Amino acid sequence: MCKRILKLGRLAVAIAGLSASFWSRAETAGTDVRNLHFDGSDALAGWATTGNVAVDLTKDRDGRAGALKIAPGGAARLKLRAGDGSGRADFWVYDDGTRPDNPKAGRAGPRWGLVQSDGRVFAVGILYASYLGGSEGYTATASDGKDWFDQLFWLGSNRAPAGWHQWTIDFDPETGLHLRRDGKELHIDLDKAGLQGFSGIAIWGDSGPGAGQTVWVSDVAVTLGGPANLVKTVEADPYDAKALAADPSLHRPVTIYTTNNAPPAPRLEDLPWKSSVSQYGITWTFAQPARVGQFVNGDWYVVGPVTIQAINPRPLYDAEIPRRELDPMDLERPEARRVRNGFMLNPPAAMKVAYDSGVRNWFDPALIQKLPVAMKPGDSLVATISMAKGLVLHAQLRNKIERGEDDSSPIRTAAVLTCAAVPPPPDAFRPAFCDRTQKLYLARNLRRDALPAAAATKSIPNVELYVRFTQRPWVGTCFFGFEEPVENMPQYGLEYGRVAGISALLLCTDLKPEQKEPLLLNYVQVGIDLGGMIRAGHPGWTCWGGHGSGRKLPIVFAGLLLGDDQLAHINESFPKASFGEDEQTAYGDGWTGAKVVFTGHSGIDVVTGAGRSRGSGWGPYEHTPPSTWKDGQNTSESYRRCCTSVGWVAQALALRLMRAEKAWHHDALFDYVDRWMFENDAGFVKTIKTATGRDHDHDWSRQGQAWDAFVNEMWARHRPTLAAPTNGWQQAHDDSYYRTAVETLK
Repeated sequence: MCKRILKLGRLAVAIAGLSASFWSRAETAGTDVRNLHFDGSDALAGWATTGNVAVDLTKDRDGRAGALKIAPGGAARLKLRAGDGSGRADFWVYDDGTRPDNPKAGRAGPRWGLVQSDGRVFAVGILYASYLGGSEGYTATASDGKDWFDQLFWLGSNRAPAGWHQWTIDFDPETGLHLRRDGKELHIDLDKAGLQGFSGIAIWGDSGPGAGQTVWVSDVAVTLGGPANLVKTVEADPYDAKALAADPSLHRPVTIYTTNNAPPAPRLEDLPWKSSVSQYGITWTFAQPARVGQFVNGDWYVVGPVTIQAINPRPLYDAEIPRRELDPMDLERPEARRVRNGFMLNPPAAMKVAYDSGVRNWFDPALIQKLPVAMKPGDSLVATISMAKGLVLHAQLRNKIERGEDDSSPIRTAAVLTCAAVPPPPDAFRPAFCDRTQKLYLARNLRRDALPAAAATKSIPNVELYVRFTQRPWVGTCFFGFEEPVENMPQYGLEYGRVAGISALLLCTDLKPEQKEPLLLNYVQVGIDLGGMIRAGHPGWTCWGGHGSGRKLPIVFAGLLLGDDQLAHINESFPKASFGEDEQTAYGDGWTGAKVVFTGHSGIDVVTGAGRSRGSGWGPYEHTPPSTWKDGQNTSESYRRCCTSVGWVAQALALRLMRAEKAWHHDALFDYVDRWMFENDAGFVKTIKTATGRDHDHDWSRQGQAWDAFVNEMWARHRPTLAAPTNGWQQAHDDSYYRTAVETLK
């Protein structure tokens, strides 16, 4: 047999007048299937090519002679239809393992993939950069066909062994892009590739300088489907002015109940009969009409026993969930363990939930429940609405949350329905949803005189915004924000600290009582729920970088205002409960001369007293100079400045204004915050940069400030007037706790 290569050079052939000889074609059930072979002189009819592109009859795969050869600088493109649609393309690609001399220099090696009608492409191939392992594995790219490094997806698929491999790029009409190599699914989230379909395919040669890699493509099979019906991205802010104005829960009348106007509990027959009740977009429908009422914060109760026949939005299970709504976490689970809009009767005070199968780490399918649900007095039912795919919600104060993206929660909102034995008084707070004894607190007993009336400063925020932040139940029993409803509560520890601190600080100002009351009721309810978790056995919220802050203050605050000493002194009542602020502050000798220190990204374990390294050097470090710091210590210093300290300032000031330092029972926090606000770190950031190369000289990372103007102004106006000295951070204290933590660092 005569071996030959058919060279085509810069041949460009229009799509018009295609010959049927270069592909075999079959049309079935609304699809167009095309098989492309490269075994003859007419094999590239219809292709538009540039550079060194040829049919190489000497290259075969499994006995089939002929392949398309794309040399460096070459490209071949085939238009398949006028518009974009769904479909699948299978490429057999020969990678001989060639690598450039410098694999860390930016370089686009051979690529193959789909082309959208506007020129946007999605391709798989070999890309090199300092942050990519192009020598070892493959990368997918989405771009305009020019900037190949615009959006990258590392595939974790090894190039070795050299040889033929089948690549399948599947554009499903409902779920978008999927990728397989040699028939094996590569579980990469490709939603952000930006393609709405494809109209053609293309193969690009190595485009780097010098000697490059040649690639061969054998049979290509293309199946053209119908129009794509993808999820559209929608962005919304549930906390903007328009949303606040439209939220009826923020505008209901609120009565300031005291012992002088204490309302009696209604008689059972005085309550309305209802077949259903609704709150925050969730409707519970009863099997039979039941007597219902509302707690002082607006949450519903039903006098039981009662059976919940339906919930709207309807919980979805297994195959009921549309494929286009599945996220990467869903796809890792068997179909029988998938759920949307889930609910839990009597959620455990533990880090496990079953609201949505998109929850990371804490999802427990054994807790999935289905309707109907029988409720008896003492029960609490937490129902949720799941985040839709493609919905981007603004979170409280900072961050945007989108289902399936990074660490985002897949839960949009939640509401609590309580089953009571008898009607409670109208000023009753809802019992904690983890409290099966249903301990009742009454608003008439709030010690409002414990709230100071510090003069508010000019940057006081819109109080209604913080009413909204605290209105819906904070049902997060887990960690990292993986299951926290985005429309209910903060999504990161720093924002927990900011919302908790600013809410308390607002309640310590000279706002009128009627302005404070809605926020006061909401904030105390948050504290009751968080305290109820601890009482029911929850381990608390340990520090992990910025996570773990913001839970203790609402508990202590609620305890002080309600006269509940167990909650007010939560550290003493439950000494093994973790709270981030406390675990990350301790008395000790710091390298700056301070006598109170930040104890690191992972702090000190309150249960064992040992410093937590977590295998990364994330434990106590400020007793050592920056010249000795490694990556773990530098990480801790970054978290000290970006994600923790600035969120504690309002908390510490509110507690000092309330004279609640003893109730808090961790003096190191107060002195540490004073250090953060009063210590001049100008010279220290220079020392750190010289020693480590890390630059902390930014407005947002310098000491002496919180991120919120209101907090800065309130601190400047009121902290110097308080009796507590402002230099406690410079005074010697018992540092045995810190020294023990360093000695037992794990």
